[in-house]
Amino acid sequence: MRTHAPCIAHGRNISLPPVVLHLERGCSSQQEREDGTVRYRITGRHFKGVTDEDGNTLAGGEIRPEPWTVIELVDRAVKVLEQLHDDRLLFPRSVTVRTLQPAQAEIPAEGLNPNVFVGRIKSFIDWANATATRLSRIHELIPADPHGPITLRRLRRTVAWFIYRRPGGRIALGLQYGHVGSSLAESYGGRTKADMLEILDFEKTLTLADALAEASDRLSAGEKVSGPAADRYTAAADEFTARYAGAFATKGQMKALRNNPRLHIFEDPQALLTCNLDPYKALCDPNLAKGTKPSMRTPNWNRCNPACANISRTDTHIQRGRDQIAQLDADCADPRLPHPMRRRLELCRATREKIIQEHEATPGRLAGKDST
Repeated sequence: MRTHAPCIAHGRNISLPPVVLHLERGCSSQQEREDGTVRYRITGRHFKGVTDEDGNTLAGGEIRPEPWTVIELVDRAVKVLEQLHDDRLLFPRSVTVRTLQPAQAEIPAEGLNPNVFVGRIKSFIDWANATATRLSRIHELIPADPHGPITLRRLRRTVAWFIYRRPGGRIALGLQYGHVGSSLAESYGGRTKADMLEILDFEKTLTLADALAEASDRLSAGEKVSGPAADRYTAAADEFTARYAGAFATKGQMKALRNNPRLHIFEDPQALLTCNLDPYKALCDPNLAKGTKPSMRTPNWNRCNPACANISRTDTHIQRGRDQIAQLDADCADPRLPHPMRRRLELCRATREKIIQEHEATPGRLAGKDST
């Protein structure tokens, strides 16, 4: 269990906007693309900054110009809700499930307020646990949340957490919430409103803290570090541990952490490396070869160059490489595999084998000390 990661304080609560509570029947749609993939989209209303021609706020909002892109499970959930009742809104106050709570007065076409919604979440959990107990399915009980009751204001943070931690997550998060977080939009020309930049900064800080805490864990466990950025990787983990180990981080300390260029390390769960981002050395930046000033804030994993000076690797990455080689060997063992695909897999295997050999042949670093 990780014990040295900092406890991050957040200055303001991030509440869920009413967009979910105002979703209407038929809001979910599917888009089949030419490559055969399917995109699921949700069309709904947005409310922030929506005014009439006289500048008065429109309480009912307006249809959001761009739909949200969601996963298939969300589309399925919408279809289930549409089968539960005939109301226009997905979450009308008039709907009551008999097994969950007593009947309420019919209030057609009126959406739930957050307090009622939270009460229904609790009622559902109680019903689900009672049903699991009655059917002797104790393994399906919903455990109590250590952070307290499940509320809607936690939904936005949960979604943001998962989106930001994927490659390109900062841009994806801005698009999903209807805001763009580019360098221009974050300053005087921004259309960002109502805590969006705060969410982005908060998620960036948490992501950095998680990566640094994981790096410290690896070094403490005796993992070797190799690669041209091995010293920077070790130094970042040591500095993070010394300054933030077990501490309560204020907003000022959060800002200092994400603005400290020495602590900018990035992990991709599929990559065989850690990026210790120095924009002046980042070969994934196409502007670097043009002699222009670098502007990268996060690595471009799609353009990752194995010759980059920002690369470091630990034993964790090497084990990940071995697992990938085992999978490649299993794929190549298929006698029906076409020769061009087999050749490509063999090249991928050779690349990973070279990475492993270089790591094992490099003295590297152990917990901040030279190893032999």
